[in-house]
Amino acid sequence: MPIAVAALLALGALVMLELVRPAAPPTQAEQARQIADELRCPDCQALSVAESETAAAAAIRRQIVEQLAAGRSPEQVRAYFVARYGEWILLAPPSPLAWWIPVAALVIGIGVLAWWLRRGRAAAAPVMPAPQRVVRDQLRDEVEQLDA
Repeated sequence: MPIAVAALLALGALVMLELVRPAAPPTQAEQARQIADELRCPDCQALSVAESETAAAAAIRRQIVEQLAAGRSPEQVRAYFVARYGEWILLAPPSPLAWWIPVAALVIGIGVLAWWLRRGRAAAAPVMPAPQRVVRDQLRDEVEQLDA
């Protein structure tokens, strides 16, 4: 039993060291691949520059490598392509607010639909007139006969 506890403690220490140790900086090729994954292909638009096989995507990949080799940071390279093509070149919207707009629209739509269905159901429900005194007396007599 003490050996198992010692082994678990050693394993936990190794995991902690791995989590705390800083990661090695990405290579230039890894940086180029990451930037290419984040940019939209101008020709096919449904794929990233890294996934696309078009000539335009290949040219953009070359430009990314050239700019990184010239000493520009990944942020500067992204800013270059945004300045050249506009915000649509980015596959992910720059603001997290853009991700919440469809969710908010869906919630509002469900709320409006629920309100509309309730309003329609309440308006369509027939209103029963109050029973007359004679009918109430007859119903009471019939219920008393059933109970007897």
